[in-house]
This record gives sequence, structure tokens and C-alpha cells, in this order.
Amino acid sequence: MREPKKKASKARKKRTDGRSQILIYMNPTVIRRLKLAGLAMGKPAFELAEKAIDEWLKSHQDEIKQGTAKISRGE
Repeated sequence: MREPKKKASKARKKRTDGRSQILIYMNPTVIRRLKLAGLAMGKPAFELAEKAIDEWLKSHQDEIKQGTAKISRGE
């Protein structure tokens, strides 16, 4: 009989900086370039990715609002 899977520890779920984990699949070349850029700039790759995503979201606010409105109307 198999033992039940263990749940992740609560310590692993909570971060002091308030960030949450997300899993995304990316092209290996993009991942490699992101990691190299982080090393070159002395910053973690996640900070570069987070900033780029945040800037993209800000620059596409109107499109996102329109899409959200369509979703809420059931279109």
C-alpha cells in the first residue's frame, strides 16, 4: 500500500516578501538568456521577469480591461 503524499510545509508556502509562486513553461533559450541577464546585472532572474511582466501589463491595460469586460459579460 502506498503512503499518502506529504503536503508542502507551511514555511514553504509563506514568504516574507509576500510573493507567491507560479509555474510557467518557457522556451529554454529565453530562460537561459534571462538567467544570463540576471547574472550580468547582478539581479535574480525572477526580478527581471517580474519587472518585464509588470511593464507589459501596464502597457496593455486598455486591452486587458476590454477583455475582462467581455469575460464578465459572457462574450
